[in-house]
Amino acid sequence: MILRRVAACGLALAAAFASTAPAVKADVQVRAPQPKRRPKEGPGRLQGIAVATLAYAAGPVEREVEGVTGTSSLKLGEFVRTGDRIRTGPESVARLAFPWMSVTASPSTTLHIPSEVILSAFFDEGRAEIAAEGGDILKLRTAEAEIRGAGRVVVRRDSQRQALVVTAREGTFRVEGAGKAVVLLAGEGTVVRPGSPPESASRLPAAPTDLHPGKDPVYVVRGESAQLSWRQAGASHHLEVLPLESNDVLLERDVGVGPEPMTIPWLGTYRWRVAARDTVGLESLPSADGLICVVEK
Repeated sequence: MILRRVAACGLALAAAFASTAPAVKADVQVRAPQPKRRPKEGPGRLQGIAVATLAYAAGPVEREVEGVTGTSSLKLGEFVRTGDRIRTGPESVARLAFPWMSVTASPSTTLHIPSEVILSAFFDEGRAEIAAEGGDILKLRTAEAEIRGAGRVVVRRDSQRQALVVTAREGTFRVEGAGKAVVLLAGEGTVVRPGSPPESASRLPAAPTDLHPGKDPVYVVRGESAQLSWRQAGASHHLEVLPLESNDVLLERDVGVGPEPMTIPWLGTYRWRVAARDTVGLESLPSADGLICVVEK
């Protein structure tokens, strides 16, 4: 009965996405069916239920389907289903849109949606920002902890350092691991190491200041780089480029102490901002915005 209800929920989500997904031209060619390895069926396992779409992509995004050998490119507007594993390239950004939240995956990030009765996302490595404006329906899991909440939170997992870093930008989030839970408010963060509970919530490092370009935009010709600089605030930093009208990140990358060249491939005026990271890995709130205007020659 539970499986029927969850499957029905997945069909309803697919119907909700259908109105926004791009039209696909029917392929009338007849092809011989290709054999595929299907995952084992059993209690608690769902098969390919659509739960999200790829709402934005800058650079290549790969999909690995559970039980199927190899990977394929995930295209803009395509469904993300239970059992899918999603990977971004070293310079790619991808945003997965669920009906109630979004997950923006930074470069070199891997996450997957397990085929389970309880909907969740498993975060393998990299960096992701979760915007859960309407509630905490989706549970984010890692090898170290589980994260739930409402607002905006940045999750970073370094598979080599074996540490999970969670920083809350807006709202409230609960991080639970090794039998202990820590609640994060906006401007707080925690570190979780394998086999250990989350560390006590601590204030995030200070955000960088004195951005150049700042409120007065710098004009650059399309194809050329804008030179971005700021007053150093951390051991390393994270750059983001956003449109004027929303907080949807278009381009992003980890950088050192700057200055840093940034090439925006589109015409128009864009915001940029930078966050500082301390030696532990906690990421500050974003700085104030600077402006870049990309023009034709």
